[in-house]
Amino acid sequence: MTGKWKMILGGACMAIMLAGCGAVGDDTQKVEQEDTADQFPPEEDDSENEEADGAPEEDQQEKTDVEELVESETSADRPAVVNIEHKEQEYTEGDKVVLTADFDQVSVTVEGNEAATQAIMAEFEKREESFQESLAELVEWAKEDTLVTDSGMSYSEEKGYEVKRNDGRILSFSTGSSGFEGGAHGYYMEYGLNFDAKTGQVLAIADIAQDEAAFQEICVQEMLRQCEDLRAQGLLFDEEMLDAVGGLQGILEGKMEGVEWYFTEEGICFISNIYEIAPYAAGNFLFDIPYEMIDGTLKEEYRGRTDQKAGAS
Repeated sequence: MTGKWKMILGGACMAIMLAGCGAVGDDTQKVEQEDTADQFPPEEDDSENEEADGAPEEDQQEKTDVEELVESETSADRPAVVNIEHKEQEYTEGDKVVLTADFDQVSVTVEGNEAATQAIMAEFEKREESFQESLAELVEWAKEDTLVTDSGMSYSEEKGYEVKRNDGRILSFSTGSSGFEGGAHGYYMEYGLNFDAKTGQVLAIADIAQDEAAFQEICVQEMLRQCEDLRAQGLLFDEEMLDAVGGLQGILEGKMEGVEWYFTEEGICFISNIYEIAPYAAGNFLFDIPYEMIDGTLKEEYRGRTDQKAGAS
């Protein structure tokens, strides 16, 4: 064999040997990798579990707490549930009706606030009891009134309620009383009934004003201004008659101590009832004082709501 062929044959043998060694090396590497995988299994991807199960437990708990807080705040500002049921009664003497009564029975529930509910309902129950007592007294008067016994007429008595503001902070009613108890004509009177919806307390001006003097000054001056319009229409008593009962300003200032007012969505409404500053034929007058004028003199919890003001503008 020549040298050339020896070289070719030797190269081929060398290539075969190297190929065999490479195959063994690859097999060894694979075994080592498999052993390592058995000893140290791959870590699970937590991000995939989070996506599948939602937020981590701490985040879920935090979210639940926030949701409960929002729900609690929403419940606190939720209007009270008010139900007004109209009732009618007749009182007779023999086969003759001597008195008819039409009145409202009110039930109120402040959801999630049993104490406030009980306080508000106690006030309505007290008023209902007083109204029934007055009816019993009127029946006895009617039985002795010849206008009723001889003419076929009968007495009448009405009492009603209307919600004026109900927003979770304030529950305010206008309450009207009217009727006929003999005489030339009947009567009609209007008053307010205002509750703190969070406590059930019946509110007076002294409870809602943080600066009572400033509140009175603004309200009385605005009512006097509105009275000038009524005077121009010839609706008010003359000055001499008003002076005899304390003067117009004195009468209006007296409303700061009484119950002739209620909250509305836009402000506070003061009431002047019949015969107070004008003849019976003129009726009663309502003086609206907008929150924009008085908010700075009211305690924060009794001011107009921001969304109400935005809606008004």
